[in-house]
Amino acid sequence: MKIVESDEFKNELDRFLKSSTFSDDLIKKIESIVQRRLNELSPKMVKDMLLKLMSEHLGWLVVWGGVFGGILGFISSFIR
Repeated sequence: MKIVESDEFKNELDRFLKSSTFSDDLIKKIESIVQRRLNELSPKMVKDMLLKLMSEHLGWLVVWGGVFGGILGFISSFIR
């Protein structure tokens, strides 16, 4: 899901930027657009997005955890 790449978001942002100055109005309008998009998300959509994020960005943690765990296990087998 790429919320900010949706046509609705881009159209709202473009329309607002052309008709307003950069002030608190801009911040309030962006907050309302983001809030409206967040309200459209279901719990399953949020779960899917988090799982995708974790698999893309935290996959290395699993690999290195396995490597270091294996090394520590190997070392501890000789200590006993």
